[in-house]
Amino acid sequence: MRLSNGTAETEYPLLHQGILWNRQELRSLRPPRKITVSDWADQNRILDKKSSSMPGPWKTSRTPYLREIMNNFKCRYVRRISLCFGTQLGKSETLMNMIGYCVDEDPGSMLMVYPTDELARSISKNRIEPMIRSCPALESKWNPTTSETLEVQFSGMYLALVGANSPSKLASRPVKYLLFDEVDKFPVRSGKDSSPIELASERTKTFSHRKEVLASTPTYSEGVIWQEFLNSQVSKRYFVPCPHCGTMQQLELKNIKWPEELNSDSQKHDRDARVLLESWYECPVCHEQIHDIEKLQMLIRGEWRPVRMERDSSNKNIWVEEKEPRSKPESIAYNLNSIYSPWVTFGQVAQKFLRSKDDPISFMNFMNGWLALPWEPSAATMNSNAVMKLQRPYERMTVPKEAEILTCGIDVQLDHFWYEVRAWGPKITSWLVDYGRLETWGEVERILDKPWRTEQGEEILLQLAFLDSGFRTDEVYEFCATHPGVAFPTKGSSQAVTRSPLQESQVEKAEWGGLKLFIVDTNYYKNFISGRIHPSDEMLPRWFVYEGIHREYAEQICSEHRVKEIDGKGRVKEVWKPVTEHTPNHLLDCSVLATAAAERMGVRYLMPPNENQ
Repeated sequence: MRLSNGTAETEYPLLHQGILWNRQELRSLRPPRKITVSDWADQNRILDKKSSSMPGPWKTSRTPYLREIMNNFKCRYVRRISLCFGTQLGKSETLMNMIGYCVDEDPGSMLMVYPTDELARSISKNRIEPMIRSCPALESKWNPTTSETLEVQFSGMYLALVGANSPSKLASRPVKYLLFDEVDKFPVRSGKDSSPIELASERTKTFSHRKEVLASTPTYSEGVIWQEFLNSQVSKRYFVPCPHCGTMQQLELKNIKWPEELNSDSQKHDRDARVLLESWYECPVCHEQIHDIEKLQMLIRGEWRPVRMERDSSNKNIWVEEKEPRSKPESIAYNLNSIYSPWVTFGQVAQKFLRSKDDPISFMNFMNGWLALPWEPSAATMNSNAVMKLQRPYERMTVPKEAEILTCGIDVQLDHFWYEVRAWGPKITSWLVDYGRLETWGEVERILDKPWRTEQGEEILLQLAFLDSGFRTDEVYEFCATHPGVAFPTKGSSQAVTRSPLQESQVEKAEWGGLKLFIVDTNYYKNFISGRIHPSDEMLPRWFVYEGIHREYAEQICSEHRVKEIDGKGRVKEVWKPVTEHTPNHLLDCSVLATAAAERMGVRYLMPPNENQ
């Protein structure tokens, strides 16, 4: 091969020694500098306006708890790092810093896996590329002409981004670095193959210095990231010192306090606003108040400590420090909640807790996203005895004085109907007013037109009725069309409904003239009802039945239980199924529809009378 002098000197600097290597090949042979990932980020990383609320130079000192995690990415014996994190803690930026370090200091083939290809594409455009353009150390090694959205080319390496739902892409090439984000949203299986995590991990085996990083907010206790935290060779939580007594401790929800008078009914009208401003953290040892302004110094002086799970005297799980952790572990897992976030105040945590504690779905999101703990449903099977205990001293067909909305759910069968009328008040509190079986459309009409007596002796009409259109569909459409504004057809969906558990649609048949049709996420509302029947320790009962309720009602409401299934895409999902094959569940279906109708009427926005003043 003949080379010009210019090419030889520029591209092959060791040609005069008889070595035909170009600059890119020589760079790949250079050992990485003795610089940590956190130091690299502090020296090189620039946060851009497009993807960060705090643009400018990256500073690890703002989030000191990330330093050890980033630096362990370079630790020679650590091969697997797992991050079970809450929100607003810098988890995603940690992964970006690891990518940047590899590109600039220790290049090697890298694969980053997201739940879907669509999300991977979005991350590439909105996070990866802006990071490269804002960081000269990375832009100088970027090959934009040969790069694609899902395969970014650098000098000496490439970064491929894929979705966990694409098995062929996961198993297509060997990689040295493997990063997973939001693993609890991955399908259990990738197509007909094994799990996407196992499938991708197989591609790292040929590299002796391979690294794997898994990150996610947790979902259920059986979820990937929580199991990683439990089963890693070393599990760690962050301990910070009390600024008053110096005791090292974990930040926990139970130690966030607010003025005692805000717990009284007379103060609930302004509790939300005052809790935000007046909450503090109480040291469990010296009982001194700790305020938000002191948190950063606590974080700076904090440290990750190995922990293990134990049971306390009340049989609850607690995390205690592990005195003899394994030395030189290959796998380390970290668990961190949002109380540690420099951008989240103690008041915001308290406010979020108080807003979510009475709604099982909202409280599950709070547990996962804010406390970084898995959700463990309190009632996989509803108990009819629990329903009977929710009786209150009011009569059947009477609307309690606190109620402001009256809805009805109607389950349409081949030759009869079942119905439930339920009254609703503030904080999604509800009272059963009436239920039963109907034989004709005329009887259904009488239920809708009937005036219902209140405890004050006044009368109130039903505001909204939802009818299941699974049977006798055209009859349901015709009935709803002749009762506009009051009766609407619904279609149940056992799949999670996008964006909201209740979606407005239209009947497709032209002869019904754009009649509204509501798609109801039945699993969501059954979870809601279950959570109301079996409230957690933090919740007050807010779902009631009248005094003297028949056991038949309780049995039908509790006719299903929640089970786990694997869908066609290999994802684990929880669904409600009949406890036995022939157990009647019509009244549970009615209650779902009455609850969805209340959702449509804006029940979540009802305020107690003293809060409307």
